[in-house]
Amino acid sequence: MHSLSLRASGEVCMRCQWRLFNQRANVRQIQSRRGLGSLNVPKTPRRALHAATVRSQVVSTPTGTPPTPDPVLIPRAGNVPIRKQLEQWQHQYGTPTEETLSAFGNHPERNDIQNSLSKLSSGFKADEEARASDWDSAQEDDGAELMTIGLFLKPGDVVELSQPGREPVLAVFVQQLGNDSQFFSVNGRWAHSALATVAFAIPGCIDPALLQPLVPFMPTDPSKANIKGEVHVPQDVAAPVVKMLKGMTEEAEQIYRTKASIIDTAYAVLADADRTRMMRLTQIAQRLLAPGDSTWVVPPAALLAVRKALNHNEFRFRSDIRSHRLTNTFAIRPKRDVRVIETVHEWIREYREFLALSVHNSERKSKPMYTKGARYVADFLQKARRLIANSRKHREPDYGNVGPSKTGEPGEEMSISWGEPFTDSDKQIIDFLQAWVLTGQFTNMSGLHAACASLLSATGCYGSGVIRVVGTPDDKLSYVGPATGLLFLQEIGVLSPHEDRAIYDEQLMLPTVRTSRNLELLNTKAELTRRNPDFSDSMADLRRDWGSTTIYCIDDVGAHEIDDGISIERVADSESEFWIHVHVANPTAFLDKSHTLSGLAAHMTETVYTPERAFPMLPTWATQGHFSIDRNRPIITFSSRIDGAGSVLETKIQHGIAQNVISITPSELSTLLDNHSTTNTRKLVVGGQVPKAEERPPPTVSPSQLQDLRDLFTAAQALWEARKAAGGVRFGTGNASVRLWENTNQAGMTWYPPSVERARLIRGDPIIELTNVLPESFMQYTITPKHIVEEMMMLGGRTAASWCAERNIPVIYRGTVEPPSSETLSTDELQDLVHSHFEEHGTISLELAARYTKALGRAIAHFSPLPHKIIGIPSYVKVTSPLRRFSDMIAHWQIEAAVRYEARTGMKFDALQGSSSPRNILPFSQRQIQEAIVTLSPRERIITQTKRDSKQYWATVAFLRAFKYHEAPLPEVFRYWVQHVAGSPGACKSGGRLPEYDLKASMLNVDTQVGDEWEVTLDMVDVFRRSVDVKPVRLLSRLDTLK
Repeated sequence: MHSLSLRASGEVCMRCQWRLFNQRANVRQIQSRRGLGSLNVPKTPRRALHAATVRSQVVSTPTGTPPTPDPVLIPRAGNVPIRKQLEQWQHQYGTPTEETLSAFGNHPERNDIQNSLSKLSSGFKADEEARASDWDSAQEDDGAELMTIGLFLKPGDVVELSQPGREPVLAVFVQQLGNDSQFFSVNGRWAHSALATVAFAIPGCIDPALLQPLVPFMPTDPSKANIKGEVHVPQDVAAPVVKMLKGMTEEAEQIYRTKASIIDTAYAVLADADRTRMMRLTQIAQRLLAPGDSTWVVPPAALLAVRKALNHNEFRFRSDIRSHRLTNTFAIRPKRDVRVIETVHEWIREYREFLALSVHNSERKSKPMYTKGARYVADFLQKARRLIANSRKHREPDYGNVGPSKTGEPGEEMSISWGEPFTDSDKQIIDFLQAWVLTGQFTNMSGLHAACASLLSATGCYGSGVIRVVGTPDDKLSYVGPATGLLFLQEIGVLSPHEDRAIYDEQLMLPTVRTSRNLELLNTKAELTRRNPDFSDSMADLRRDWGSTTIYCIDDVGAHEIDDGISIERVADSESEFWIHVHVANPTAFLDKSHTLSGLAAHMTETVYTPERAFPMLPTWATQGHFSIDRNRPIITFSSRIDGAGSVLETKIQHGIAQNVISITPSELSTLLDNHSTTNTRKLVVGGQVPKAEERPPPTVSPSQLQDLRDLFTAAQALWEARKAAGGVRFGTGNASVRLWENTNQAGMTWYPPSVERARLIRGDPIIELTNVLPESFMQYTITPKHIVEEMMMLGGRTAASWCAERNIPVIYRGTVEPPSSETLSTDELQDLVHSHFEEHGTISLELAARYTKALGRAIAHFSPLPHKIIGIPSYVKVTSPLRRFSDMIAHWQIEAAVRYEARTGMKFDALQGSSSPRNILPFSQRQIQEAIVTLSPRERIITQTKRDSKQYWATVAFLRAFKYHEAPLPEVFRYWVQHVAGSPGACKSGGRLPEYDLKASMLNVDTQVGDEWEVTLDMVDVFRRSVDVKPVRLLSRLDTLK
């Protein structure tokens, strides 16, 4: 009898059954697999592991555990069927091995169950790029707050888990395990995912108490757990949760089936012909399922049904994975854009069919006819080949970027020459490629990606040997992907040779991306305001004239706007107490929240600074002409009385007029205070000599003003010592700066928008200066006069937070929350360890710094005050940059409303007292502040990342020109700090930085540990990834894990 039929009939010999058991195909697992429904959590394709949302766990390596008895040796009872005996054997001997249970710390078989609701931890740790290191996260927390409490999943929240090309499945969030979010799916299986990749969640759907019985059967170490293994939640234990998830799934499917004729036409109903529309999921559902009924509350099942339809039209309905779970907002692409993409995609398909038919018919000596679309593509490719050939006479192709000009003198002016015109069909193909390369519109859309790659391959210009990098495998250099697409658009004269794609992020909504209708209207109204400013001072009657008080504005020469200054006065009869006044520009006294310029600021969120240019939040004519701090300009002042220990004794807020303003640079300040502390710097310059800066005479200060500056430094040191004692940290990285000059006479870079009318050839390259102050260690314990402004701005934010908290005013507070952690030491114990390590070694190891900063928590934005452990203050509100940060404007509006109330009534304002009628007094209610956090926090994060990416782009361009084209000398070896490690021993990839230049780097196939310091050489500069690949020379240091 055939072996398959033998197995099907149950007549299988004992030895074959034993072999099956050794292959981990036990009876219970086979039955559970057969019982799965149609919504199985899909297996991750091997080639898609890098992009999968739900990770398949790695099978643990077998260890030397005692063998299970061979069932052949077990005596067989008479007349007992083989299957029955196998089931008895499985019950007696088939328990999971010790090795398997090592991933399940709470499993009943381990006899140490710790099954309680306290084990269910919220998902505080949102990943960066799906797998961020604690080292990276800690470094970022010193800057902008990147998350809000709304981003955290809680036990019982239901989410969609997705993989490319598959329908999503419902799962319930159980707990957070470090960087892994743990879920239990509708299939009765556990799964782990990066929290940042979960795009949709419905809060509070399932009672967390129902999840308690599941916890003992869930992995505690996802890296060791095998999703195909024998340890899963028993069906009877999982049944209540599975039933609820299946009920939601079936209800959503029922809505989708009955409303398919409406839901599937969502794009035709909602899209505009030429403009992008932004709509939330609830708005879309109401418009489709209950048009005209404003009272209808959308049930979760309806949201799931509508999401299914939108996900089937992924390109037409764009969502940003970085913020979608928080905002649930979709950008509905214009019909024109969709028409272009679909048309060009069809043209490329026709061209590929033509090529296939040409090969097929070659034997018959008959040539197929071009379709119209295939002809368009063929003509475009012919033109592209000519343009590429011409470009390579002037610039060498490199990986993801063209090289520098082959002719011309360094520092000379750039020149432009024009080539062939592009036809209408060419323009559509170019738009198609730009959507792929610049704005990333085809992410996870394999069909569109393949179409683009095939188009570039058809040119024949990007095969093996075209791009030459010594030591780099040719298969990497010849791989056709988005990096090749960027190079192609540069070589055919569409994109500038110096195109910084960071500024093309669609979510930034900068002028580099097509503007929305709303932005066009705002710009039109802003221009009318410029011609006839209608500014009226709402705080005019409450302003104090600061008269002769010297206000010191400490900033670099050429600062775009001056929005803060500081002054100091000694407290009478005290040698150690000071009043510190932080003076801030006051545009909100002239612009209410409905003003046109306020609308512009809300749209921009922040001023976006890149090395080549700045995109201001408010128009330059308004900031420089009306609101930047200067003589006789309005200000709002945050004042604090502090003692010699840096303790804040008293605070107040008052409006005023600045009179005596002195501008001073940080270096001039250090000189005046006789601070000659040396800093170890690295500088790299390519493209010519850096133009000499305009020299200005040093500021003239009187003896009393010099004493003011000394007192400010004394106060700054006291404030830092107090913050440090409270656990605050100061990071030593991120000190690199990049400056550009288009030529020796022009700083910055002219923006050359994509040329879609005709090919453009740009000759010449900018001068790039990369400067970095080398950190002595990852964390720093001392400050210099250059840190005075930083300390005073934190003090101003602390003063604002304290003042608002006393009055229960909802604003955007910044603080930290503690994520779940496996750390065995308390925060205080780690702080003591950090201090003792610094005293002993004079530096802090990377590993210890990462542990400590992780223990301090994760920075968030919230509508009520909470401590900020990372900077070491009780509470914090950003208020010192209202000319370049919209969240500061919101805080100013709230504060000014309360100040006016108190001046009018003589009573202290309290937003919680009914008699105050806060709804009529404050411009923003608590609910509106919550909505502002939801809207602004994701954009703040994107802007922070954009500024970082832009700086890294220009730094890697400078390295490429120095390393490959020898425009400047580089060291033979570099230090490399390992920040995160992925992969298995012998095949791992580490990521980190070159601290001398603060440059991202990665190293392959070398066994590394987080916190390592290596000596390395450069292997390749990848401008597209804004990173460098390095090769190891030797390991410099590896500290054992500190206990």
